Amino acid sequence: MMKIYSKIGKHIAIGTFFIASFGSCNYLDVVPVEQADTKDMMIDNATTLNNLYACYGYLQNGGQDLADYWSIDGGGTDETVRPQEWQTFSSRAQWNAITPSSINTDKTYPWNIWYNAIGYCNQFLKLIEENNPTLNPNDKEQYIAEVKFLKAYYHFRLLQMYGPIPVIDQFISSNISKDEIPGRSHFDYCVEYIVKLLDDASYVLPPEHTNSSYYGRATSVICKALKARVRLLAASPLWNGEFPYRTWKNEYFETPGYGKELVSFQYDRNKWVKAREACIDAINAAKAIQTELFDIDKSEILRQNQNVALPAIPGAVDEDFRKKVIMLRYMMTTKPDDGNKEIIWGIVNAHTELFENNMIAGSLPHYILQNDLGVNVGGWGGLSPTLYCVEHFYTNKGKLPAEDQNFTEQSLWFKSAGLANQNIINLNVGREPRFYAWLSFDGDEYSSVLANRQPLICEMRNPNKTGYDAAIWGTRNYSVTGFLNKKWIHPNLSYTGSSWNQNFGDTRYPTTLIRLGELYLNLAECDAHLGGEFTDEGVEYLDKIRKRAGIDEWKSEASMAAVGKTILDAVMEERFVELYMEGHRYYDIRRYVQGKKYLKKDAYRGLNAMISAPTFEVFNTPITIGQPFDWNDRMYLMPISNDEIYSNPQLVQAPGY
Repeated sequence: MMKIYSKIGKHIAIGTFFIASFGSCNYLDVVPVEQADTKDMMIDNATTLNNLYACYGYLQNGGQDLADYWSIDGGGTDETVRPQEWQTFSSRAQWNAITPSSINTDKTYPWNIWYNAIGYCNQFLKLIEENNPTLNPNDKEQYIAEVKFLKAYYHFRLLQMYGPIPVIDQFISSNISKDEIPGRSHFDYCVEYIVKLLDDASYVLPPEHTNSSYYGRATSVICKALKARVRLLAASPLWNGEFPYRTWKNEYFETPGYGKELVSFQYDRNKWVKAREACIDAINAAKAIQTELFDIDKSEILRQNQNVALPAIPGAVDEDFRKKVIMLRYMMTTKPDDGNKEIIWGIVNAHTELFENNMIAGSLPHYILQNDLGVNVGGWGGLSPTLYCVEHFYTNKGKLPAEDQNFTEQSLWFKSAGLANQNIINLNVGREPRFYAWLSFDGDEYSSVLANRQPLICEMRNPNKTGYDAAIWGTRNYSVTGFLNKKWIHPNLSYTGSSWNQNFGDTRYPTTLIRLGELYLNLAECDAHLGGEFTDEGVEYLDKIRKRAGIDEWKSEASMAAVGKTILDAVMEERFVELYMEGHRYYDIRRYVQGKKYLKKDAYRGLNAMISAPTFEVFNTPITIGQPFDWNDRMYLMPISNDEIYSNPQLVQAPGY
């Protein structure tokens, strides 16, 4: 695994050396106080690498960049909900409860994490020139390019969440006056700044690293893939003519060439042209290093070597279907060394224990297994897919359940399907492979090996099993909706009787940040907006994803029109399923200015699961979830803390806060 991971504790300790306070302006903790002995921090290749890896450390330790139900964008959507008692950032985002005052002193707030990361990157670039460490010239050039890439990434993450942001291009002395502190730059200016950093880095970096211990370090292919994502964001309606707050602008700070304006309000088709070109460039670069969609052949080698049984699927399905399901689970939990050539960029979480990984712990059924001392063990069982999510995965014909004439009629969805396990309802039968790979429900086999190499069947109405009972499991360990998440759970993860972690060694995997499947959908989205000569290309790349998923391909724009869909409709529906729980849905809703449609209070629904030992009929009654969900257009952007606004006269608050 990546050496960045193995040394991360030391590197973060080094990093904190540079992060000192700057007056009263917290976000300029990115401008560390100069230290008399910083000359000793970078003197040779070893110390330079220490500092380089610390620049990556904010990815691994920040908790906001990895697939995580806790993070604002990781779980703050209509895909999942969590127990209200958890009070996660993601839930607070769903409740419109993140305010300028609520995050004043929160050092885990993404704004603070990512600007600290930028500050460390700028310090690195300053020291490598001033200290002139003993380095091979090619190594020096590569290290600088890697840090430029990381600066671009951290700026982009801020841009996604906060819109126009202060661009911190270089190390700034701690003696800077308040009047010189940067304010927000125009959104388009930020985009071009990030793109230039990525272009500069891509000219230097290798397309791939042949040394597997460098896994996760920047490459030219990663630069191009991230550039495609940046251009896609910039072309999207929110930033391409439809920003809802038309009068928002700077009061004092001016962006070169833009004045005090922060957002462009005119649609520009050329932004989609640039996004498409970036997608094509990234896909071609990825293919040149043999990047390809993960497939059954690679998956079956892993499954057989690990002695993992094919999953049990309700209803009559053939062996190929079941192989497809397990392949989709391995797709998210394996690395290139395992034969997974789809991952363009993945990063290893710095946490080493199973329950330090919130995604895994939050997903696994609560404490229903027992160790060899008779003590109950398990996950928290609270990462709960919504009913909207369940209803918007496809049927086995590649159609939404409500639109598939061959699927069970809607009035019977919540009735027993009449299978051997009577608890399985019609809605959960006859679905596509991704549904069974990534979602779990009453009567489902959560895993074929989880219970000491034996299957674990979900019994969502049984209070002694996976069901709700606060008296037994407490008020924090339960499914809110009656469904559980399985994405990111390794197929070979098993509790063997004494410790989860004794078998966790061969089930650890990097978190995928960018993969080829996303690039295909990004390109199809661009083509949908451009239309005309690009239509066939868009359908082609969309169908690559559907074919791998094991559902019927569209083949043509005409087949979509025949069922009342545009290419864009089809692409966005596919993004919902294929990119489920990968951190995209939060931004897809916002990019298309659709918060009122998808994130309003009554949009969050589930089964009536928060009752001990309910009857079949009571449990399988759809209800609106009783949490304080809310939507306000101000939520298109996250706020900056009041402390930052008060201490920086150049900085304006996001509109509506």
